[in-house]
Amino acid sequence: MLRHYVFIRYAAGTPEAHVAEFCRRMRALEEQIREIISLDIGRDMLHEARSWDVILDMRFASLEDLRTYQKHPAHVAVMQFNQPHVADVGAVDFMEPVAP
Repeated sequence: MLRHYVFIRYAAGTPEAHVAEFCRRMRALEEQIREIISLDIGRDMLHEARSWDVILDMRFASLEDLRTYQKHPAHVAVMQFNQPHVADVGAVDFMEPVAP
């Protein structure tokens, strides 16, 4: 199982309504893109200098499924919607170890 984490930091002044709509659109992708096994979204509560505003915690069966998701037109549309407000993005991707 591939774990895919995305960290998003928004530009100052990004409206709350935009962030909420981004989260809603991301959740809708679960129904549109079969390669997504699971999707959790977290919103930061501390708002400290080192904080990220949003984390996406996703699971895919393989790296190939992640790549398919990334190229899917529905995903591309959500990224285009969000991009004008994004100050920074980070990601971590790794395979879960197989149980012995």
